[in-house]
Amino acid sequence: MTVFNPPIREYIKGGGYIELEEMLGDDLTPARVARISYLSEGTEEANKKLVKKLIDLGHETPFEQQVFRFLIHGIPMYIGEQLLRHRIASPLKRSFRYTHPQKGIEQDRWDSVEFLNSLVHVPPEFLGLREHHIQESDKLFKEVMEHFKKSFDLYNKLVENGLRKEAARCVLPWGMRTTLYWTMNMRSIMNLMRLRLNKAAQWEMRELAKAMARILLKVVPITFEYFLEKHDLRKLLDE
Repeated sequence: MTVFNPPIREYIKGGGYIELEEMLGDDLTPARVARISYLSEGTEEANKKLVKKLIDLGHETPFEQQVFRFLIHGIPMYIGEQLLRHRIASPLKRSFRYTHPQKGIEQDRWDSVEFLNSLVHVPPEFLGLREHHIQESDKLFKEVMEHFKKSFDLYNKLVENGLRKEAARCVLPWGMRTTLYWTMNMRSIMNLMRLRLNKAAQWEMRELAKAMARILLKVVPITFEYFLEKHDLRKLLDE
């Protein structure tokens, strides 16, 4: 049986990371709770087979007893909004009413791509993480950086002159990075993976799903490996 030693962190391609802080249940929990239907008991080997049988049958209710609390750090605001579409989960998001957008960012060099990408999500096409055919790429990237800087300069100016933070944030970029806690059971995660590992999903969302999947393969390998294989998703983690 895999032993969970928290926290387990995986970095997200393009920026940010996801970290598993706590877990309720283990790899064979779905099998053990499913046996309540017949008041039966099983050996470890029998429970491994039962986990796979439950996945084969699409009987996912027992997987609601596997619960995971993730810290998701540094994702773009619009990806945070996509996560909220997965409603059977418990999110708790950083407040930009009470914190400054640059809180926790050590440097302040607008000529640094690393600094910029730690503060605002830079499209992966500009960082060489995705192939692209953007005309005048260098010129546009420079304009993007200037636009971001002007947005933060205006935000600071508004706050310094007495405007409330929650009102001043209206001028900040939609790609600004945020942090949230995300508590979800395995049944809901399975639904997320079927949707977000799909090639039709947005690149940034797919990379978050991949990072989450890499963690789950470490802590519940029997459950998650078989789920990925059953739904022909395993190969998508390497694409």
